[in-house]
Amino acid sequence: MKRITFLFAVVAGLAMNAQIYYQLPVGAGNPGGLNTDDEYPVGGGLDASWTVVLGPSNASPTWSTTQTIPFTFKFNNVTETSFKVSSSGVLTFDAGTSVSAPSYTNATLPNAGIPDKSVMIWGITGIGSSDQIVKKVFGTAPNRQMWVFFSSYTMGSTTSSWSYWSIVMEETTNNIYIVDQRNANGTLAATVGIQVNGTTAYSVAGSPSVGHLSANDPTAADNAYYSFLPGPQPSYDMAGMSITNSPYLANASAPFTLSAEFANFGSQTITSATINYKVNGGATISAPLTGLSIASFANATLNHPTTWNPGLGTYNVEMWLTNLNGNADEKTSNDIAAKQIVVVANLTPRIPLMETFTSSTCPPCVPANTNMEQIFAANPGEYVSVKYQMSWPGTGDPYYTLEGLTRRQLYGITAVPWMLIDGGWNENGNSLTQGIFDQYQQVPAFVNLGATYTVNGNTKTVTGTVTINPLANVSGNLNLFIAIKENRTTQNIKSNGETEFFQVMKKMVPSGDGDPITGGLTAGTPITKNFTYTFNGNYTLPPNATAPVDNNTAHTVEEFYDLSVAVWVQDMTTKEVLQAANGVQTQYIGLEEAGVLGSLNVYPNPAADVAFVSINMENNADATITMVNTLGQVVLNKETSLETGSNKIELNTSSLTAGVYFVQVEINGEVQTVKISVQ
Repeated sequence: MKRITFLFAVVAGLAMNAQIYYQLPVGAGNPGGLNTDDEYPVGGGLDASWTVVLGPSNASPTWSTTQTIPFTFKFNNVTETSFKVSSSGVLTFDAGTSVSAPSYTNATLPNAGIPDKSVMIWGITGIGSSDQIVKKVFGTAPNRQMWVFFSSYTMGSTTSSWSYWSIVMEETTNNIYIVDQRNANGTLAATVGIQVNGTTAYSVAGSPSVGHLSANDPTAADNAYYSFLPGPQPSYDMAGMSITNSPYLANASAPFTLSAEFANFGSQTITSATINYKVNGGATISAPLTGLSIASFANATLNHPTTWNPGLGTYNVEMWLTNLNGNADEKTSNDIAAKQIVVVANLTPRIPLMETFTSSTCPPCVPANTNMEQIFAANPGEYVSVKYQMSWPGTGDPYYTLEGLTRRQLYGITAVPWMLIDGGWNENGNSLTQGIFDQYQQVPAFVNLGATYTVNGNTKTVTGTVTINPLANVSGNLNLFIAIKENRTTQNIKSNGETEFFQVMKKMVPSGDGDPITGGLTAGTPITKNFTYTFNGNYTLPPNATAPVDNNTAHTVEEFYDLSVAVWVQDMTTKEVLQAANGVQTQYIGLEEAGVLGSLNVYPNPAADVAFVSINMENNADATITMVNTLGQVVLNKETSLETGSNKIELNTSSLTAGVYFVQVEINGEVQTVKISVQ
């Protein structure tokens, strides 16, 4: 989750007795956590329960019709019952105003073009065909929120961009939140704030050039929100933002130091406090903290001096501060930071899933794919890559599949090139860096996942077994996905200049919707899934993506010996990928295509300190010899040159843990695998 540093906002025309004060983001997510809907275009993945307030394609600024507020709400201590909103990002409670909808060109506040009693993200524009304003109420009385959502709005005049924001009214508290939710393909310069009247306004620092703090994640994980709160600022108000410990901890590392991030929403600098925690509603553990210096509108991460030493299990942990400089907290409703923490026996290394949406008709896909492949090459065996060829731009890629469309719809992808990491990082692949790769690889995993498979090139059949070994109890809407890929293709060349394509998805088993894991995962209880798929008919090259291959009658596999398998477990509600793995090929039937005379042999088997690969070649060739464990993790990698006739290559296995491994020999892009035991 992205951490957002607190910044103090500049207030224009602020009177000494102002009835509104506000805070900029100090954490991530949605205010109150009531809105859990994903952020997609209307008709393109957004939950159907939202109601349209103003439609798309407004060439000129336009007001919506008057909308009713469904609960009692006060703005600047005055009860308001209705509002209207403009395609230029302005919501006004002065619903009867005769002022024209504000211009698409934003400016500083206060501004004569803005009606009194207005809230705004002035700088976004509803000019595009997907740009709509919708509304929805979340929660139950007396704690409801009305969300006014600018879905897939345009940044200025950049029609290829999208910018998602919401203005939120909260019952009882009378708080107003401006939520920065999602963006891509543009740079925002907006005026964010509130205008009370022609002389009093509250503008976020940087207006009229405020940019996005969010990224392109369609969930609330990277959201940021500005809080506009009624009344004078309290002297003492320390809010619990988040517990910073991982949600999964390994018991072997106990005891644990509990840590939380707190924000000072009061006017006084905090120099001392009491830090508290409780677990599962039990006794409160308190300890004094001195020597602090947390200024007004600043945040700090604080550790509790008393460690926590739990056993295995699931725990609800709460942390909060009291005794602020010897004073009581004046606003207790925001005190507590809470998190569910699962303590497991062990954690396991994560293999990130890199899903790429691309096309051979997409010129920007070339540098994106080049960048990604360079990073992949620097991290062999440490990732899973799956690429879905898409149906646009133009006539799209001839290897486009309807299963790729299913994955695209799952994530709400509207542009190529695009890439996701573990269902979370959601960006142009040209933005991938080694640092981002490392960030996702370093997230602890609590599921061991492995797969083995065989390919019969004669019958065009892939058969395999997937083993899921949970290290923690995991509930939720979980699915297992199995993707059969071709490692390299060349026949789908179109117009963007690419001549070869890597890790191209050919078939998902049983389908692009995956295989539900009924009942979730139970720690220490492995799940085994067998799969088989036979490619029907003969190879076909569709002319373009308008007529994708019909898997019932044909296939697009160029070389069956070049197939591989990827597997992953995914939460279909949150889109989080819990773990991924590259399948290990244990046999290929039809080896005459590999240029090998006779069979590949690895001996002695079982091996101890050394093993040998024996291979008889009909021509000279370079080879890569790789040993992987049953989880698909590379434990040995060796480059060598083979000569015509008999070859023997030595492998040093002395440092390997006893167990089962697979020796893979790659020659000219063709892979053969032999199973070996190490004692």
